[in-house]
Amino acid sequence: MLIDRVRYYYLLEDMNCAETILCAANDEYSLGLDPVGLRIMAGFGGGMGIGSTCCGALSGSIAAISVRFTSSKSHENPLVADLCRAFLEGFATRHGAIDCDPLKDLYRDSRSGCLPVVERAAGELERLMLENGPKAPLPERGKKEG
Repeated sequence: MLIDRVRYYYLLEDMNCAETILCAANDEYSLGLDPVGLRIMAGFGGGMGIGSTCCGALSGSIAAISVRFTSSKSHENPLVADLCRAFLEGFATRHGAIDCDPLKDLYRDSRSGCLPVVERAAGELERLMLENGPKAPLPERGKKEG
């Protein structure tokens, strides 16, 4: 389960919220990201370090959705924008916010830091991934769908 992988990366590997989600999703959904690709999330933790932007766990989730449902660029699969929007809107509805500082105010605790936020993001991401199944194959360039 994604949540078990999230706990491992956050608690035992000391990753930030964004790194945690993408690394856990990479393992859980076989996204194929290498260590360099995973490092891309380093600057997204803590709401990109300023707290007044999107939570890093949510940014990591958006990255996982993007990798899973896109082959090379966003225009190939318009579903990606819909999935990202649904993820963020659903998270905000169920958990009260999408920006880092308000989420920390609601859920962060002195014992486990932002783990409660990261766990909530993992739950929402897992729901979306399961509801949407494996990524659909895209038509090959130059070939028309039959």
